[in-house]
Amino acid sequence: MSRWPSERGPPLPGHERSGARGALVLSYWNLNHVAFGGGRRIVALLELLGSRAVLVQPAPAHPVWPCRVFRPDLGRRKVGINWGLFNFVLPGAAAVVRRAIRELEPAVLVLTSVWAWAPLRALRTRPPTVLDAHDVLAAAIEERFGSRHVFTRAVAAWEGRVVRAVDHVVACSEADATGFRRRYGVPPERIAVVPNGAELNFDERACRLAMDGAIEGRLAGAEHVVLFMGKLDYQPNRAALRFLADEVWPRLETFGGRWRLLVVGGPVPAGPWPASFIFTGRVPDVAPYLRRADVCTAPILSGSGTRLKILEYMAAGRPVVATPKAAEGLEVESGRHLMIAEAGEFAAAVARLARDREFANAVGRAGRELVRARYSWDASRERWRDVFARWIGLPASNRANE
Repeated sequence: MSRWPSERGPPLPGHERSGARGALVLSYWNLNHVAFGGGRRIVALLELLGSRAVLVQPAPAHPVWPCRVFRPDLGRRKVGINWGLFNFVLPGAAAVVRRAIRELEPAVLVLTSVWAWAPLRALRTRPPTVLDAHDVLAAAIEERFGSRHVFTRAVAAWEGRVVRAVDHVVACSEADATGFRRRYGVPPERIAVVPNGAELNFDERACRLAMDGAIEGRLAGAEHVVLFMGKLDYQPNRAALRFLADEVWPRLETFGGRWRLLVVGGPVPAGPWPASFIFTGRVPDVAPYLRRADVCTAPILSGSGTRLKILEYMAAGRPVVATPKAAEGLEVESGRHLMIAEAGEFAAAVARLARDREFANAVGRAGRELVRARYSWDASRERWRDVFARWIGLPASNRANE
């Protein structure tokens, strides 16, 4: 008899426990304090699954969701590559996953990364398995190292094995879905698209929270505050910050005025950096910092998937300048929802939005409405509901009750 779920904690608000078997969600990240886009996507999915989900993650256990944990967490090692991707290769972590499958008898397994497949590869039988893919990983690695690099080839081989083996792949954009079909021959009927999203409660959060006083003091007297946020131990974000310092900032300062770059996220990288760069480190909530920004930037030059930072900027009603790579996979119109600028035009686009407040406000409003219509997490959860309904019963949506 299934013991689903049995570990800990009361039912989540709006969800009652039932005898139905649920979903076992495998994450090589610890999700207790989410400070990165991929983590926010997983949390949004968990909010849909509710008490029908049991999470497997590195210790310590999550304070909300029933949880099975493993030690050690290789992701704590911050040297070179993200070592956390090898977490599920560890015998102890793999044993935790296989024991959870055996004891809980889940109706469906959810992989939040291709690396979460490792404990399943030796199983003769397994529950139906869904990969919720945050990007086409091999495409991102190929951009960084080239198609012939040994790491690129290893990632592509592993990713191909996983997407062909699972029962369903969820991509975060049509572009990524096309990538999975072309690279690995995944049939269209085994792929769904669930876009990344953002929460629309910015005004409430911004009014309730305050910026750090020391940071606010350093912004005093600035005429134009430009913002960049991201996890700064992620290579594309580090490259974007260096691009801002080396290419954008010298050109931007030729437009005149007192400029400041507010960099939200951690860990704070070693310098030197321009004196007008203000690093906040990790913050409890980005809302008060977004409220202070005149222009938000996404100067991403490599990677795959869609950038949650752009959606969060737009959800806050802030005008955005993004590179074509950063805007990849989003159904946006340059000059209306945001400004898309090549590297050589990036500084001019930032200056235009900073100096033309009427135009900037119009862009900010249009971006927010686009998120409301197409890229809210509520809309994404409805698409996930369609994917998982075949395996587990989920509460009726608010839309269905209207």
